[in-house]
Amino acid sequence: MSDDKLTTIVTFGDSITQAVEQACDNRWPDILRRALQERFPALSVKMVNAGVGGNTSREGLARIEQDVLKHRPCFVTAEFGNDATPEPDRHVSLEEFAANLGRIRTRLLESCGAQLVLLTFPPIIDEWHSFYAHEFYRKNGGQDAYQNHYRKQTRAFAQASNCPLVDVDAAFRKAMRADGRELYILPDGVHLTARGNQLVAGLVMDCLSEQMARLLGGSEAE
Repeated sequence: MSDDKLTTIVTFGDSITQAVEQACDNRWPDILRRALQERFPALSVKMVNAGVGGNTSREGLARIEQDVLKHRPCFVTAEFGNDATPEPDRHVSLEEFAANLGRIRTRLLESCGAQLVLLTFPPIIDEWHSFYAHEFYRKNGGQDAYQNHYRKQTRAFAQASNCPLVDVDAAFRKAMRADGRELYILPDGVHLTARGNQLVAGLVMDCLSEQMARLLGGSEAE
């Protein structure tokens, strides 16, 4: 970190992170930056949104140098849900997915010592999604159920590697039971509403706050 306490955070992932369905100010990385800057005014928070719609973890790794490492971040959030794609040449197995998370973590530690924060993929509303009738998902219990294998792998990797975990999936399911699915998931069945983006930002904010406070010597700015 530089003398002016610049804290760079890179949000690394797919369309859930890119969040182009919302105006820039309503995307969760931008909401997060404003919240962190307000809570920690002694830090200069720089947020880099490195989400690319449709990316798998394999495709993310192919661009990590240019899109993540060159920014010398302090923290990197990672969220990839397209490894479960039915496209044979792009599909990423659970074993490769776990290995890719490990490679991302290693590259961050070796390049800049950044802390990796993992996010689980949010719920998918099968019957709203364009792939609802896709044979691959029908044979595997539905798109959301198939994605759940990758969510479990994310949780397991976070525990084994001592990486902070933001369980977006669990928090969304709880919120949707209380408030309804439409408040958080867009009609395409996968992308997030403005309220959904606010929820993700709040969850990541809770995760990062303690670690950000350490950058100030263990106390938050007044």
